[in-house]
Amino acid sequence: MPTTPLPASVRKRTELFAKNIKHRGNVKKSLDPKKQQAIEAQRQRKNGLGSSLPSLTTGSRKIIIAFLALTVGSVLYQICLPFIGGNSNSGASPRQAKQSGSALTREQQARAAEAVLQELNRKATEKYFSMAKNYKPPAPPVVVNQEDNAGVDDFVDFEDAARKFVLDNHGEDDDMPFDAANNAQGPMMAHLESMRYRKQPGTTAIYEDATVISGMSPGSGGTTPVAGDAEDPYGARGPMSESSGAGYSYEKKDLDYIHPGSHTADSMPAPYSSSERYSRLRISKSQWMMLGLIVLLAAYVRLWRLSNPANVVFDEVHFGKFAGKYLNGTYFFDVHPPLAKMMFAAAGKFAGYDGKFDFKSIGLDYVAAGVPYVGMRLMPAMLGLAMVPITYVTLAALGHAADACAVGALLVAFENALLTQSRLILLDSALIFFTGATVMFWALFFTEARQPFGRRWWAYLLLTGINMGNALSCKWVGLFLVATIGVWTVRDLWDKLGDLSISASQYTRHFIARAFALIVVPLVVYLFWFQVHFSVLHKSGDGNAFMSPEFQNTLDGVNLGHTPRDIYYGSRLRIRHDATNAGYLHSHLSNYETGSKQQQVTLYGFRDDNNFWVITRTEAAESKYQNSTEAGKLQPVRHGDIVRLMHWKTFRRLHSHDERPPVTTNDYQNEVTGYGWEGFKGDSNDHWRVQIMEGDASVPGSRDQLMAIHSKFRLVHVGRRCALFSNRRKLPKWAHEQVEVTCMQSAKVPKTLWRIETNIHADIPAGAPLAEYRRPGLVAKVLEATAVMWRVNNGLTKSHPYESRPHTWPWLRRGMAFWGADNRAIYLLGTAPVWWLSLVSVLLFGVLQVVLFLRSCRGFNDRLMGARERYADSVGFLVVGWVLHWIPFFLMGRQLFLHHYLPALWLAILAFSATLDLLTRRMRRRIRHVIMGILLLVVVRTYFQYSHLAYGTPWTRQGCQRSKLLGTWDYDCKRYVDLDAAPTVLAAPIPAETSHIDPPPAQNFDPLEHENKLNEPAPRIDHDKLNSDADKAHEAMVKAATTVDKNNAAPDANNAAGAAGAAGEPNAQNHHEDEEPVIGDDAHHEAVAQTTAPPLF
Repeated sequence: MPTTPLPASVRKRTELFAKNIKHRGNVKKSLDPKKQQAIEAQRQRKNGLGSSLPSLTTGSRKIIIAFLALTVGSVLYQICLPFIGGNSNSGASPRQAKQSGSALTREQQARAAEAVLQELNRKATEKYFSMAKNYKPPAPPVVVNQEDNAGVDDFVDFEDAARKFVLDNHGEDDDMPFDAANNAQGPMMAHLESMRYRKQPGTTAIYEDATVISGMSPGSGGTTPVAGDAEDPYGARGPMSESSGAGYSYEKKDLDYIHPGSHTADSMPAPYSSSERYSRLRISKSQWMMLGLIVLLAAYVRLWRLSNPANVVFDEVHFGKFAGKYLNGTYFFDVHPPLAKMMFAAAGKFAGYDGKFDFKSIGLDYVAAGVPYVGMRLMPAMLGLAMVPITYVTLAALGHAADACAVGALLVAFENALLTQSRLILLDSALIFFTGATVMFWALFFTEARQPFGRRWWAYLLLTGINMGNALSCKWVGLFLVATIGVWTVRDLWDKLGDLSISASQYTRHFIARAFALIVVPLVVYLFWFQVHFSVLHKSGDGNAFMSPEFQNTLDGVNLGHTPRDIYYGSRLRIRHDATNAGYLHSHLSNYETGSKQQQVTLYGFRDDNNFWVITRTEAAESKYQNSTEAGKLQPVRHGDIVRLMHWKTFRRLHSHDERPPVTTNDYQNEVTGYGWEGFKGDSNDHWRVQIMEGDASVPGSRDQLMAIHSKFRLVHVGRRCALFSNRRKLPKWAHEQVEVTCMQSAKVPKTLWRIETNIHADIPAGAPLAEYRRPGLVAKVLEATAVMWRVNNGLTKSHPYESRPHTWPWLRRGMAFWGADNRAIYLLGTAPVWWLSLVSVLLFGVLQVVLFLRSCRGFNDRLMGARERYADSVGFLVVGWVLHWIPFFLMGRQLFLHHYLPALWLAILAFSATLDLLTRRMRRRIRHVIMGILLLVVVRTYFQYSHLAYGTPWTRQGCQRSKLLGTWDYDCKRYVDLDAAPTVLAAPIPAETSHIDPPPAQNFDPLEHENKLNEPAPRIDHDKLNSDADKAHEAMVKAATTVDKNNAAPDANNAAGAAGAAGEPNAQNHHEDEEPVIGDDAHHEAVAQTTAPPLF
């Protein structure tokens, strides 16, 4: 105690502290009058927790929503807790306390706290030695093995305390042994050994957490009794001799560690370190042997009959085909990043696959085609097997007992959904593997928190970033993993911000290290795998249609060449639609069968002469030009010019009017046709205004003057005020399934942009500047590929017979059929007890966090059997990951399937194993192991019962029907043998009813295939048929012209058009488009002018 009396103000606050400490309050809060008044006001509330909560309805949907809201709220609370100040048992951080409004100086606060704590220590010491005189330890004393601390009640962190003692006396040496032979650590070891007795029934715990003496100073020789535990502060853990010293200190997890003798009254206490709650992972040889046996068992489960079935199953149709394209170097497009597909290609290459088998449809025979499919399936199977030891090490790194780690590993080994998915050529195995590796290295990273910036610290941090980038490079679900690690990184940095033992420069190093390893490294990995992807797929292929001309120009076999840059009136142009990459503005001698029945205008993916259009002035502008001094000179096309486009082969002009298109029949969409003939002057519905929207910054003038390739422009109809538009909707077969072109009012700009790819003009001088597509770099190609993947993913909205929504996944409402044959089927269905118990553990975490928060608001300081800190850190991290891997799917409108839940399922299994460990830690070891054994027996029994659906092995109809715990499990039992049927029936083959178990005919329109059809070039046109149609149209026009001449009357455009339309020729509109009487006269000129057949294809 200090020799001088304390000031009155200090003494008053000391009394408040002594009163508050009995309720386990916080030192910092007790020294702040405002906070103290708030605590006292909370304790004096007479009412309960408030108005009663409304009762839930009996509907299952409302119950699920209620639990979901509860869980999400608790998770958000855990995430935001460091930012909003914590509850009554956590208190403010030292840095926050420094900025509080207390009138006491820092030194006065330290003296007051030290005085009170020393008095409490003195009383606790006297109480302890008075009890120790009559103490008789249990006979024989039960020593707890550090390798198996299951069922022990809040023991001292033995190894951490011993390491602290040795490091303080001998410096840092990771390899220094912890045994009593060393004189320097002998007293500490002897004392710690005396504390390793089991707590006997009926006694009181003395530790609040498992690591309470991690801050013990050299020579303290004792442990830390809890204030207020006067009757039996040490329970039955065993005595300590008086010779070991009496340097006890009251210690609380969220207070500064104060050690008597380590400082004077005028000195400051040692600050709390944010790394104190983490300890280095150490797995003993016996644990490694146990893990090895578990892995051997899991290998048998995962690899058994990997060759069954010897047929193409589910999405092997796509990913097997993609592996072949990698081996052939042919460019393709897929909605997922490339890493997992390249891994399958590498596995196929090593197995002897030549890339020729096309995986065309489900059910194709691998054996007959000589495909080494077992080698390709072995890769995902090994990744799935690796998840077993990853689960074990992750739980161990999170601080859980060996038996709980073993339970978690076995649950993953016998989980049927993970098993089924890992036995096939599917992407999810690689995704789950890299997700697991990321979480494992992240947990191992925190075990090195006490020695930051060491080799292991950097290795674990960098491996976390690398595997996070790999997960993102397999599927975009890896973005949810990025969010999970990001949230916990922010939380960790916030804790370090309040750690006074970390200087500003050290904090900056922590921040930069995490930013580099968790942001820069994943992005570099993502770009690296795309670079490999583009390097391997260097040949032109069926994926070209998805990409821009610049991208296509980087592929072998694509030579878009160069063209004259400046566009002049009279130029012959090939015009490409910029947004869809679906092809070129095109027309041919075929008519619409709806609307005006005039000549079709479409987008066509192949390059031919029917893609050429001649750009000309309007009739009035042409007359003015011919009478000017500029006649005969090249005149460029500029922004704002009104032009006409005439089809080079058929002499029809690009035309629009108030008529609905054949496919898109909205009122704001107008039909676009080819109208007119050679020599026809045209009308105002052929007038289009050029609006240059974008130019090339490196080419001056490309924004004002129309240039090939460099200028992106719109064609706006002058009369209808609509823009030439396309949205990749295909026309019917009578239009050769080409892409529809319309004129849309108020259209989005990107889908109305066009570019000129080819420019031909006879008068352009030889030395004129040229334009060509630039070859984009890696980043530009990755950005474009990512944008296309995003667009196509969002477009996968059509229904699928086995799709499901996210709210049905956690409780396993239904599975998903992969494949079926006589008496065999593969159906994705999880091990129900594992799914349901993991969901319960997640919901339990949410409920407990809410209850603990409400009780802390009432002034209670629940320790949750001494495991609250670890429960919040370990299970909280896993639950946050589960939420971030599940909730985002509710925001998606695309097709979703059960396998999208598997990464979240793995995190939920870990959360359940951790919860089981922490909630059974006070039980006797035998009872605890009985509970775990019963759980494993139930899981293994369920695995065997449903293994027929995972392996595709024969089953019986009776066994299949009995296995349906839920009526929504829709796997087909009729395909299996009926044991009650007559023997003659048993001898007959049972037909495969694929409509029940196989993906029905709807599976044939795969979303990706459907997207491919929207983007692939239209089939080449039957030129003979078109020529025949053109001949018929020509004969009809000649006949109509002859009839008009005989009548010696001015022809009516509508009559001539009707006669032509009867023979299949595009007719004039049935109404006057612009009320110009010249239309009738020009119709006569059309018939007379076409005395010979027009140019054919």
